[in-house]
Amino acid sequence: MTLARPPVNALSLEMCEAISSSIKECEANDKIQAVILKSACPMTFCSGLDLLEMAPTPDPDRLDKFWASLQQGFLDLYGSRLATIAAIEGHAPAGGCMVAMACDYRLMGSNPKISIGLNEAKFGIVAPFWMADLMVRTVGHREAEKSLALGTLYSPEDSARIGLVDEVVDGDVLARAHEIAAKYVSVPAASRFSSKMLVRSKYIKELEDRRSSDLQTFTRFVLSPPVQQHLSSYLSILRTKQK
Repeated sequence: MTLARPPVNALSLEMCEAISSSIKECEANDKIQAVILKSACPMTFCSGLDLLEMAPTPDPDRLDKFWASLQQGFLDLYGSRLATIAAIEGHAPAGGCMVAMACDYRLMGSNPKISIGLNEAKFGIVAPFWMADLMVRTVGHREAEKSLALGTLYSPEDSARIGLVDEVVDGDVLARAHEIAAKYVSVPAASRFSSKMLVRSKYIKELEDRRSSDLQTFTRFVLSPPVQQHLSSYLSILRTKQK
């Protein structure tokens, strides 16, 4: 499954919906037991949330649909019956890191110029509870606490050291992803999925139960004047860098 929304695979409403529909389409085919998630964009796996969905002056109705689509995309990926392998060969900040963490196994290229992490704090927003909790479960409480507060982006080597990725590949990332996928598929599908749900079902249910309140918290936060100011300033900086 290839993320292909140039230039950086930003997670817009439509992009999140496409991730959900692609996962469901693969799941509907009994012959498919694993999916490798990769990017068509050079140097970027996924840049995270499309900030233009949130600023400036976002449409409240679309904002609700956008966040609901992000929640659903995460639930579909995190709770998929498929073995999901993230082949990370470019940057994966913020929501891009979430997409990677939602997968069963994460491979990252050894390029020292790429990075991964939940860096939302750097541009004035906060990761939702379910994304922050996922970070805690992935790298441990203390490392996650520091990372979330500082908006830390990790190099491939540091990512592997803290457990944010499972291995760093000095070579063909996609070929190694196929090897890992084959290892997962060699396990009987029913027992593999049941084992996965033993660990994940509690957290899936928690988000499902709190979807409405999570959406309300997000929209209230994003529409607040200080956050709108931070986001608009950050977007201005990005536009300046692109010139």
